[in-house]
Amino acid sequence: MIVTCEKLKFVEGKVVDCTQDFEVDDFVVFTCPALYHRVKHKVEDFVVLDLRVLKAFENPRKVAKSLIASECVRSDLEVEAVETGRDVVYVGENLDLISDLALHCNLTVVTQDEDLIRNLYPYEIRVIKGFVKDVRGSIGDFEVVVDGVDLTNGKSVDVLRAGQVIVSKGFEGREVEGLYTDEYRGAFKVLANLDGYLKVKTLEIRWDVCGFMKSGLKGCDLCLSCPSNAISVDDLNRIIVDTTRCEGCGFCSSICFTSAIENRLLPEDVLIKKIDAIDNECDVLAFVCRRALSDLVDFKDLPSIAPILVPCINSVSEVHYLYAVLKGFRVLAIPCKCEKLRLDCFNIAKTTLNAFDFNCLEVCDWSNLKDVVKSLKREKVPKVSKIELKGENKRLRWLSLVECLMEHELKQSVFENKHFGKIVINDNCTLCNTCKNFCPTNAIRKDFEKILFTHALCIACGLCVKACPENAISLERVLDFGNLQEIVVFEDEMIRCPRCGKPHISKKAYERLKAITGMERSLLFCKECRPIVLLEGVYEDVVKDLRGMRDV
Repeated sequence: MIVTCEKLKFVEGKVVDCTQDFEVDDFVVFTCPALYHRVKHKVEDFVVLDLRVLKAFENPRKVAKSLIASECVRSDLEVEAVETGRDVVYVGENLDLISDLALHCNLTVVTQDEDLIRNLYPYEIRVIKGFVKDVRGSIGDFEVVVDGVDLTNGKSVDVLRAGQVIVSKGFEGREVEGLYTDEYRGAFKVLANLDGYLKVKTLEIRWDVCGFMKSGLKGCDLCLSCPSNAISVDDLNRIIVDTTRCEGCGFCSSICFTSAIENRLLPEDVLIKKIDAIDNECDVLAFVCRRALSDLVDFKDLPSIAPILVPCINSVSEVHYLYAVLKGFRVLAIPCKCEKLRLDCFNIAKTTLNAFDFNCLEVCDWSNLKDVVKSLKREKVPKVSKIELKGENKRLRWLSLVECLMEHELKQSVFENKHFGKIVINDNCTLCNTCKNFCPTNAIRKDFEKILFTHALCIACGLCVKACPENAISLERVLDFGNLQEIVVFEDEMIRCPRCGKPHISKKAYERLKAITGMERSLLFCKECRPIVLLEGVYEDVVKDLRGMRDV
């Protein structure tokens, strides 16, 4: 349902008076904040759009039509329960804060301040005289390591358990969910989170396809460049997200080529559906940061565009940019004035289009929108017979769109790009399978006597280079549109087992092992046949010895 009012006559929908209370149900798009605040019973599934700002455009109706169409495509947000309990540890000297907190939770105070200890006597609040050495664990299950004495019973204390912790000094910069270093903000959070709460799930991580770490070797670390410093590595060498720092910008998801990280606030397939929901009435489609929409109040007579609101431009991947272009749109990215903007994915998309001599993708803000749109409308848009978006991860989907673009002539092949790689394998290679086993994207494959490499799938993580026991691989960070397909990068003769006929070792590996071990004949046999051949040899020697003894 679209709910509008008389002041927004360029929007079609259920017209209500924004000065009167009214009722709605189902999913609702409120075209003015005032309408949302007049609803008698608040709905759970809704979007608030201040369409008054669209009067900045020459044709508000056309812009509103596209904006509402895209906003009606939505995904159900996932929530998860966080159990916190009522046990809280406070480390500090603020008596007023302690008194107020103690009214609502099971509070334990850790302090060395004699005046505070005197004021807390006779210890209706549990008081530990001492200091905190460390805080371990996570929200709902913290271990506070202390060196102190419990003044309520006179016993020494080593560890306190709590659901949430406020530490006013000594832990600056280490704020995680449930551990607060700003005591006033921490007090508000503690009270809000007592007994548990529901939180929106921003990300989902699939460690089985993550290329960050394999067997202790570090590979792709692009997501660690998180603009909010919310992503780090745990003791198991896995990517973890600090939800207290995460702002849901989507950078980690859009930059992850293996699709190991999924943005649950705006999943990739949902953004694709938003693009599909836009018709070609406006020939310029713009991905607009939601926070940038309010800046429109300062402008007027802007050219009409088809806006798709995103939490942040960082959440738009090269797949989305290229898909929108192949749908027939000239495409813009309009960020807010945030300093955390990342344009890695935008630049990959732009490079891809430039390779085929298309320049219909730009970044701009509202102040230069007129000039940029005027320039864009002079640029041609690629026409393709069919758009096929396929593949289990983002890199494969990018490749499927490049294959669509291949209907046009390739104008420039090679570009420097840190997100793509080409490998060269020298004669040290023994066809040992290590590079194939370490490659997280299956860009390296082995076929009998050959090593095959698909440049389009290589994310330049360098795991193959680091893992190769023969130092046989070198990596060049480059994007070459003329060599995206699978090619043979190394080939060697394979030796077949004399007993079973199975190829099992390369000629170079055989020569190397023969030189090292001094063995020759036994190395010719595969690992399954070698023990049998050795036993047969021993048996023949025993038989010969027995025959010799009979002759004597």
